[in-house]
Amino acid sequence: MLLDGKSVFLTGATGGIGRPLAALLRGRGAHVTTYDRAQQGNLMENIDTTCKVLRENTPDILVNLAGINEFDLAEKQDYDALLTLNLLVPMRLCQAVLPTMRTRRSGQIVNIGSMAGLIPLPHMTGYVAAKSGLKGFSDALRREMADCGVKVSHIAPRAVHTEMNAGKLGLLNKRTHTTEDRPRDVANRIINAIERNESDVRIGWPERLFAQLNALCPSLIDKGLRKNTAIGVDILNSEQEDSAELQPLAAPNCDAQRRNIA
Repeated sequence: MLLDGKSVFLTGATGGIGRPLAALLRGRGAHVTTYDRAQQGNLMENIDTTCKVLRENTPDILVNLAGINEFDLAEKQDYDALLTLNLLVPMRLCQAVLPTMRTRRSGQIVNIGSMAGLIPLPHMTGYVAAKSGLKGFSDALRREMADCGVKVSHIAPRAVHTEMNAGKLGLLNKRTHTTEDRPRDVANRIINAIERNESDVRIGWPERLFAQLNALCPSLIDKGLRKNTAIGVDILNSEQEDSAELQPLAAPNCDAQRRNIA
């Protein structure tokens, strides 16, 4: 699909990938409308209003990029927020654009997932569950729309050098020698996937191989990730120790930020 003259609705446009992606889309001649959290508020809270806007002004292309992650023990994660923004919000936005796209018999939906949804990682259970669900939703929707002229793409980046991979996750990636791609490189790959109508894009090697191995023989990946699990536990324990030492100096109602917004 040529982007020149196409209308695009993009969530997550102020994040590390979103900024260069919006610029590249405009550079290809697309008319880009973005959801700006700073100006429009929390997308999860405004989902009904946003869906109404999309039903009334359906774009040629919907790009679901907004997301949050959390690196922590499973019992401490905010599953409601992780599943809502990473999975339910893009599903709702897809529902909003589908009626008009079906009528037009044209359109494209681009869901930005994660390789973590294909290679489930320890201490990211909520994020993994949401991104795995987004992959399954994208596959099912693509098959449903096969004869309707509407294209559905699922794009799964590996770790990207953004704020979402700062802090504890940045330390984990460093200690496990995990490659972090540059945001603009990932944005370029997304643009290419849109123009080529690619249905299933997985970014990174050897991550693509590991995803195949996880599907065929997950016990191999279980063994391979034991070191990552141990490193993650060490990072989380160190953070708890640091927090305990600083507790007397902390503000009464100040909680450490655990999530990053794309």
